Amino acid sequence: MLKLLSAGRALASGQGKLSSRKNAMTVDVEEYFTVQNLDGVVSRDAWPAQPLRSDTQTRRLLDLFDHHGVKATFFVLGWVGERLPELVKEIHARGHEVAAHSYWHRLVFDMTPEQFRE
Repeated sequence: MLKLLSAGRALASGQGKLSSRKNAMTVDVEEYFTVQNLDGVVSRDAWPAQPLRSDTQTRRLLDLFDHHGVKATFFVLGWVGERLPELVKEIHARGHEVAAHSYWHRLVFDMTPEQFRE
């Protein structure tokens, strides 16, 4: 990961020519219990009772990115952003892009057209 961060910093600052390709860094901001592969294991009704960890982990990444001069796009799950609005503001204040990662994971191919329109 350190090599990737160093490469991103060199390209971002215009120092060094590692490749003609542009690199991108993205981060999914979600909780361990909100991931799609746990759907049915931890019900959405149980989510509010689970301890939140994404704020601590995301701040560690923000510090690491700051240290190496790397900017990223943070895809924030709406359910998480609603509970951690200060984290979303901090991501933006530190110069990163904030993007939507849906409210919770719902697979588009499992939705009816009416559900998708909602």
